[in-house]
Amino acid sequence: MTSSRPNSNEQKLLPQAILDMNYAFARTAMLVASVRLHLFTHLAEKALSPAELASRTQTRRESMERLLRGLEALGLVKGDGDTYHLTPIADAFLVEGKDSYLGGDTLAMVDYVPAWFELDQTMRSSVPYRDLGYARTAEAFFAPRVVDLFPLVFPIARRTASELPLARSSDANLSILDVGAGSAPWSAGFAFQYPSAQITALDFPEVIKQGRKHIAEQGLADRYTWIARDMEEFAYPSHSYDLILCGHVCRFISDERSKALIAKLVESLRPGGTLLIADVFYAPDHASPPPAITLDLSMLVNTQQGRIRTVAEVTSWLADAGLQDARSFHVAGPFPVVVARKGENL
Repeated sequence: MTSSRPNSNEQKLLPQAILDMNYAFARTAMLVASVRLHLFTHLAEKALSPAELASRTQTRRESMERLLRGLEALGLVKGDGDTYHLTPIADAFLVEGKDSYLGGDTLAMVDYVPAWFELDQTMRSSVPYRDLGYARTAEAFFAPRVVDLFPLVFPIARRTASELPLARSSDANLSILDVGAGSAPWSAGFAFQYPSAQITALDFPEVIKQGRKHIAEQGLADRYTWIARDMEEFAYPSHSYDLILCGHVCRFISDERSKALIAKLVESLRPGGTLLIADVFYAPDHASPPPAITLDLSMLVNTQQGRIRTVAEVTSWLADAGLQDARSFHVAGPFPVVVARKGENL
């Protein structure tokens, strides 16, 4: 007669990891609610009680007490007697008005989540929830969000600009093109590094409206020329730029479209100029890092032909386009950038 008792290996298997996955959405929901209620900004002023926070946010005290317990479990607030205060990470990234504020990115998750819950349908039909590689869809989706992406990218861009060697030793007459500029975090990083450089920023009309306003707030308005056009249809001038920045564009479009865009950018570089491609990249084995795996699935449900590539794939595109010294350059952030130089005689 066999025993119905589980063996030692079975006894070690617990469902908690699966249950945590089932309820992972709850953490995002708590964060979204707190950002909408401006809770972190209220607590940045001083420690407050649940009743005081409820009064400021026009919510019920009991409901606020429950939310605060959840936020404390997430490590975003800390109870101290009858009041709560922010933890360092919440104070750094969730207080409105700070340059490092990420609450806008939090709210964007409300629009991303429905696409993820259509993943199985996308896999069956090969039809994504939406196609952010399509110009009109991309313009409508990103225009309200590009400013929220600035604090994510700008610190990386600023550090990269300070350490990336360019052919020109002086920034006098340095001409920079920012393709798919958005709120222009990449070119802003180089603008601060090279005070005399002039920047041309290219993006969709509705996106440009947001980018122009944000760059003016950075005190850089007189350094920028804005072009409201589709980057794939724009007639790029030949031999016009010393540095071309293409940030977080290629993963939304196909290999063929990416290569065609790169060919246009290469033609627009001056001899000795540099092309910089910023994006999310897989490790060579396509098995890591986790953010690349997640974003590759995001491209599946949010684009028709987009995907995450390896650095080697992109460097090969740049070499095939005639650029020299195509390589990875990594000084800041979770991912490197890919850079290459145009020959002096091209």
